[in-house]
Amino acid sequence: MRFRRSLVLLCALVLLVVNLIVAAPLFGVEYSAYNGSIEGTFIAIARVMAQHPGDWKWWPLWNAGMPFENAYLPLLHWMVAAFSVLTGWSAARSFHIVTAGVYAFSAVAVFWMALAISRRLAVSFVAGLAYSCFSVSALLVPAIRADAGGALNLRRLHILVYWGEAPHTLALALLPVAIVCFVHALTTNAVKWKILAGVLAAAVVLSNAFGMVALGVALLCWLLAFRPQPWWKAPLTVAAIAVVSYCWTAPWLSPSMIRAIRMNASTAGGDFRYKAASWIALAILSGGYMLLWLILRRADIAAHVQFFALFGYVLTAIVVTWYVWEVAVIPQPSRYQLEMDLALLLAVVFGAATILDRLPRRVRFAVVVAVLIGLALETVHSVSYARGLIRSVEPGSLIEYKIAKWMDRNRPGERAFIAGSSSYLYNVFTDNPQFQGGHIQFAVNPFIPGVVYQIQSGRSAEVSVLWLKAFGAHAVSVSGPNTPDFYKAFANPRKFDGVLPLLWREGDEAIYEVPSRSPSLAHVIPAAAVVKRTPIHGLDIGPVEPYVAALDDSRYPLATFQWKGMSEAEIRATVERGQVVAVQVTYDPGWEAYANGKRQPVRGDAIGLMVIEPDCHGPCEISLRYTGGKDRVVTRAMSLAAMLVALAFGWLGGHRPASRRWRSMRSIAARSSPR
Repeated sequence: MRFRRSLVLLCALVLLVVNLIVAAPLFGVEYSAYNGSIEGTFIAIARVMAQHPGDWKWWPLWNAGMPFENAYLPLLHWMVAAFSVLTGWSAARSFHIVTAGVYAFSAVAVFWMALAISRRLAVSFVAGLAYSCFSVSALLVPAIRADAGGALNLRRLHILVYWGEAPHTLALALLPVAIVCFVHALTTNAVKWKILAGVLAAAVVLSNAFGMVALGVALLCWLLAFRPQPWWKAPLTVAAIAVVSYCWTAPWLSPSMIRAIRMNASTAGGDFRYKAASWIALAILSGGYMLLWLILRRADIAAHVQFFALFGYVLTAIVVTWYVWEVAVIPQPSRYQLEMDLALLLAVVFGAATILDRLPRRVRFAVVVAVLIGLALETVHSVSYARGLIRSVEPGSLIEYKIAKWMDRNRPGERAFIAGSSSYLYNVFTDNPQFQGGHIQFAVNPFIPGVVYQIQSGRSAEVSVLWLKAFGAHAVSVSGPNTPDFYKAFANPRKFDGVLPLLWREGDEAIYEVPSRSPSLAHVIPAAAVVKRTPIHGLDIGPVEPYVAALDDSRYPLATFQWKGMSEAEIRATVERGQVVAVQVTYDPGWEAYANGKRQPVRGDAIGLMVIEPDCHGPCEISLRYTGGKDRVVTRAMSLAAMLVALAFGWLGGHRPASRRWRSMRSIAARSSPR
């Protein structure tokens, strides 16, 4: 047993070292050379967390503001912010150090999961080594292969470095650990494993939504492959752990976040709405899944091989159905290629091992030697590939940096419409708010995506200017076809020429001024000018025209708006009867307004912005404060209750007699072994 433990640790150490060597250049990166990466948004969140510890109620920088938890699921950002505070290094450098470490750990986690489920050390090590240097998705899917630059290139590393999928990488590293904890929770009466399963499930959920889906798929496949008895106990245990785990994470996976995901998931990054083809594909894939399960069950295949095969089938089907037929059976199906790499690789390795078990020893030896030589060569290739892929850049050379710093110097505190890759990197370098920004699938203002589309794709400059004024953007950055901006979001980048004053230009990149009476986000307008009907689309400007006209009307007094932190602001205005204060910040029931110590009515208009109806007349000083409202109180109560339940469960479990396994791991290992 001691020898086996030493051998397991040695295998884990080898895998860790291999992955550290592959990812080594990433530890030295501060700013990535790839401006198409979304990592700037994650660095910005971590930077703000480190600079405003504890003030994490409201996020004012993107999409006219949103609850802080809607910026993104927080686990990675907590880690990066904590590392930045402890070391004193910048959020950008801390981000790359943390993500490089997470990347290196991922293969060790896959090895541990494979070993815990199969009890086959050598095969699990081969699976971990293959995962460290090889991507099945790049080999099988032409579009993925082209994007990665070759069938032998490591897609998992490419997606992290080139596209910035750091939270997804963290979820992928935690997913195997969560699966192992659930396996122990479902095969023993040990309370500690049930608590750990809940903690790891929460960690996956707080990392990335794709990992959350993959964990649910994995648990379903495990239950069907191992079929623990009595049949109802394991699903009930999973459900109980899931409920307690959700309650614990509720403050960060809030009702506001869930509503935003449901509202935006089917259109964020593409059109993934269900059509007739989607239902047909879902039916075919579900039928194929059940057929595969029946075949594996009747073929007397080891349970762990059944699990890997079922898990690999689901994730591969999601990805391939999208790339081959462009049919989405789940939102953003292409993003599951990382989970496909993990699951399908395990299915192939353990399926091949099952076949090898039936061959003569000499043949097995020859195949194993050939595989190890091939993996060694592929590891060398992966190290070389990583050296060429991972590149850093001086931020001062980036057009995105120049735009952010120009706005910081010349328009401090003003909201601007920043498009393309500049939007991702903008708040890495400045605290100025954006019209859009971040991840649109979490935006709580339902009208902003349509407005952004109209501004970037519409031909009419006048309609775009109307929307810019309505949402308080005082400048607009436009990338032409010959700029270094990766995305070049504007279909007609010259439409503002001669319409808006030009503030700055470098090459084909320009910043235009959006004229307004005041740079403030607060305005005194007549109550009749408040937007009362939600426009049908971006060209339906009728409901908004009176509102914008009131913003520009010099008959109404100016109001000032000043942030006092992330979640508090102060407004000074002179208000008369029949007038309201329109605030160009997204309305949420958690906002409270006070004037002269008295609470004032706050509501939302038809385009999702805030309206305050003060009862003071004449000079009025209004304090705005975001508390989160009832949702915040309820979700924190749920989280506290979940922690108390877990503590009580752990205490009671610790005072019971030594628990008996209702299904021992040894018996499962016996079922997992080939007969």
